[in-house]
Amino acid sequence: MKRGLYRKAAPMMALMVRKSMEAEYTSVGLHCVQADHQSNQTELLARLAYLLGMGAEIARAIPVAGDNRPGLHQALATVVGMAVDGHRWDSSWGAQLSLAADISIDLFCSYCNLARRFEPGARLLSRHVMAGTVSADVIRPVEFPNGNEMA
Repeated sequence: MKRGLYRKAAPMMALMVRKSMEAEYTSVGLHCVQADHQSNQTELLARLAYLLGMGAEIARAIPVAGDNRPGLHQALATVVGMAVDGHRWDSSWGAQLSLAADISIDLFCSYCNLARRFEPGARLLSRHVMAGTVSADVIRPVEFPNGNEMA
């Protein structure tokens, strides 16, 4: 009896986690497109570093659709670059970073067991961004397993 109950509860729990993350990070996506150019966005960049860090690591670990793997990696590198540049927001990246946040939420919710493995690193990166101690070389260039590299 309990096994059947847990099997039925798992999809509901996954839905609850997804809705909670969407609610928490919807404001991040909106803030990405509304933040003033060159304004200080320390908290936004720290939240994006966490979320995109998780998405980029999941995409590195498993095959994902489209150009999401290099796209998430580039988005994360962009966030780190802004943090290194004094937490100044570059509004030309707003829409792309908002989309990358949405993709990361989807990956996190779809692969939450895998995401747990990467969470400590994402939290550490977020803390370094928040404290202003992150360096540009923390994000290495994306590696492609088949030797196919994008320019």
